Amino acid sequence: MRNLLSRTKLPVVILCITLLFIITGCDNGNEETIADDTPTTELEDTTEVEDTADVVDVDWDFYNLRAAEFVFAVASGDFDSAIGMFDEAMSEAVDAEALQGMWEEVIISLAGEFITIHEIQNAVVEEFYISTVIMRHEHSGFGWNVVFSEDGLIAGLSTLGTLLLPDAENIHTTDEAERNQREGFVDYHIIVGEGTMFPLRGILSIPDDVAEQVPAVVIAHGSGGSDLDGTLPGAGSTPYREIAEFLAANGIAVIRYDKRTFAHGRQVAQEFGGSLTVWEETIEDILLATEMLRADPRIDSDRIYIIGHSLGGVLAPRIHAEGGDFAGLILMTATTRPILELFVEQTRASIDAAIYLGLAEEADFAGILDELDELEELLGRLADMSEEEAKTTPVPMHGIGTMAYYYKNQMAHPFEKYAQDVTVPILIMQGGRDFQILPDVDFVLLQELFAGQNNVSFRLYDDLNHAFMPTTAENFMEHAESIMSPGHVYTQVLQDIVDWILG
Repeated sequence: MRNLLSRTKLPVVILCITLLFIITGCDNGNEETIADDTPTTELEDTTEVEDTADVVDVDWDFYNLRAAEFVFAVASGDFDSAIGMFDEAMSEAVDAEALQGMWEEVIISLAGEFITIHEIQNAVVEEFYISTVIMRHEHSGFGWNVVFSEDGLIAGLSTLGTLLLPDAENIHTTDEAERNQREGFVDYHIIVGEGTMFPLRGILSIPDDVAEQVPAVVIAHGSGGSDLDGTLPGAGSTPYREIAEFLAANGIAVIRYDKRTFAHGRQVAQEFGGSLTVWEETIEDILLATEMLRADPRIDSDRIYIIGHSLGGVLAPRIHAEGGDFAGLILMTATTRPILELFVEQTRASIDAAIYLGLAEEADFAGILDELDELEELLGRLADMSEEEAKTTPVPMHGIGTMAYYYKNQMAHPFEKYAQDVTVPILIMQGGRDFQILPDVDFVLLQELFAGQNNVSFRLYDDLNHAFMPTTAENFMEHAESIMSPGHVYTQVLQDIVDWILG
């Protein structure tokens, strides 16, 4: 439970570890909006506590007020008072200087200045009581797990990293007639899944002067909660928006929307709990968006494509088989390997990079390495685990409420099962400096899987990262830093997509 802070340079290392949201993410989402943008010095009355079945009888007011007191002490620079809340073991592991480095060098540098506490969620793990504090900062949200022993002393800290927090105006329905004229196209504000439990804010970009029906694309998100622009917390880069606008300006309509776990994270967790799968998280909404395109008289219903990024690319062949019936599939950094396996690989790579660069020593990661061992053990027995057990088995190193069934269900629907039956054209794109989905492993596996199939094309871009932005990264940590730096999708990637669709 004391796995992410030490008196070494480890706070800098957390930059790398917390960036795994690109692949795995932490579901969040809340209709709450903080009206005042000035730093808050007391817990807002609107902060909500989300209890799970295991924590009903716990006095969470006690732990949550302690967690809030700790956060506000750190935010105000009173690090001595903050560490005064630690138990003996934590006091030996973390001093005021290390805590200050964590706050200033990592959290503030990534998320911006602290504004307030957005919400607090709760869970019990073994004999520990966890208050997960979601903080609202200047540029993004940030999640902090404050781990208490029964007596209310802090026994550990871990981070969820930067999080996107939707504002109320971004999730309420908008007038379908609302439109914005852009250079070469028009953005129409739409609602995907209107009338369902989970309506989603979306934008349909239509090229100007449509003399005949045009081809169209629907964008499938990567893992984690993501808005319709694919905004990268900390960096502010908007890769999905850049894709949509370039394609629309070049004759291809595009629909994009807020991911369900971004706009309705709490409701999704309450509705599905441990039974959540990628069907509820992603697939169902992609199919709804595709139906909207087919119903639009400006769209050529026989020329609708899917662009799947990361997890979206992994799911694209299944979505095609489940009713997408696309004219073609564009897979932007996909893999045949289980996503949970990649999470383990990425975390180990981040640790190795930190040690190699002299930012920390292996002993500093003892707690994380123990949890990685637990995670690998879980991965090894997922296939034989019953559905009932999987729905109640927490996944180590993931957010509260993430159960093993989410990954077990993915294993029951492997990429190969659907990909080999795809007969429409497939374009597979990969960044050569992507340290999350690897060009020398995953890209090669895809080439082997599709060997001899003339409907599949491959594009490898030597100096691009996971978001298809230029980078000089040589290791996982430098890659993570590049993802968190402002950037733009490489123009040749966008042009290649246009040429492939129109050609």
